[in-house]
Amino acid sequence: MRSPADRARRIAELALRAVALAALAGLLWRAIRPPSTAGTDVARGNLDVTLARWTFAPAADMRAVLDRAPDPRTRDWARALARVRGSALRWSMARPIVASAVVAELAPEPNAATRVRLAATGREPISVGDEAGLIDTLSHGGAAELELAAVAGEVRVSGATFTATTQPRDSIVLRPVLVLGAAGWESKFTIAALEERGWRVASRVRVAPTIQVTQGPLGTIDTARYSAVVVLDSTVASTAPEIVRYARSGGGVVLAGSAARIPAVAALAPGTLGRRVAGVAGAIASAAPRAGLGAFVIASPKSDAITLESRDGAAVVAARRANAGRVMQSGYDETWRWRMAGGDEAAAAHREWWSRLVGAVAYTPVLSTAASPRSVDETPLASLIDALGPAAAPDTRASPRGDPARVTRILFALVIASLLLEWASRRLRGAR
Repeated sequence: MRSPADRARRIAELALRAVALAALAGLLWRAIRPPSTAGTDVARGNLDVTLARWTFAPAADMRAVLDRAPDPRTRDWARALARVRGSALRWSMARPIVASAVVAELAPEPNAATRVRLAATGREPISVGDEAGLIDTLSHGGAAELELAAVAGEVRVSGATFTATTQPRDSIVLRPVLVLGAAGWESKFTIAALEERGWRVASRVRVAPTIQVTQGPLGTIDTARYSAVVVLDSTVASTAPEIVRYARSGGGVVLAGSAARIPAVAALAPGTLGRRVAGVAGAIASAAPRAGLGAFVIASPKSDAITLESRDGAAVVAARRANAGRVMQSGYDETWRWRMAGGDEAAAAHREWWSRLVGAVAYTPVLSTAASPRSVDETPLASLIDALGPAAAPDTRASPRGDPARVTRILFALVIASLLLEWASRRLRGAR
């Protein structure tokens, strides 16, 4: 006759077997049931696990609380999921995500440098690097420009809430620069500055009313031959119609000194030629050397002119578009004094200034290269808004749904534990 303890043990074993069978049934039902679309599901932080779950069992109301801008793969996955499933996918910010943008372009200069321009809101520190490592750090957001001699792969700009990536995707064609002007120190050292910087220079220098000294590839002034034309003074009036036609067809023109006095060219200039102001005595050797140079003021700037440099509230360097071309007007007519009377770095600074002036307007046809296999993400927050819409206000009433993977793990553990306990009980009482 069985004892009460033996009967109780048999009942417990049957109960454990029933629990194991019920857990197995639950696992089977979860495996074969159709995806559920009911309820609200809230994801926080890393979205990869949640997106994988939503791919097979999307909720009717999918919400994400982000503490940083997601990478392009995650963002595109979320957008595709929302569109294919036809479910709403709203997102909000656990903390303010910084708006940022970055672009890398080949500088339109012979040194083949890469200019990285970036902007970010907020005051958080920003790091700039490429695939070879860290390049520079900025103490806070804002606008910045870096000129890099070489870039290894992608350029990454990172902050606490974003990572923006970019890389140059095109190459450019640089043609010679044509320099026009009268013989003198300004023409001599302008040509020298551009050549020393690596530009190929063609020139027509007037030494007498009917005599010109020329060098380099000369011919009709057009975009097939020259990237830019530099006019140093008003002695080239006979060439003005060609210069105007060149600028309007897409070429770049730099009008220096009194060049804007030529009537035909004046229509291209950002402004009219004003009075000439003297430089500050001794300033050429200071930290602001151009303050020591004399310059013509750009008076009555046109409505589309952009002032790039001013003195005492008056523009001395400005730029504007002329049809398809770009025109730069510089009031400086004796920049050679900067090179000759400046400090130790004056020659290099003079070269760089003239090269940048020409590069800003130069006609540089773009040669598209093969698309990179890696996707760039130049505007993380703007791209997120474009993909999923504006951020929603945080909903404190919403709570995350139970994790299905966690429920599955619990059921599996329950099956194993029940079967092991039943087996142990039967072995202890001598049954098989």
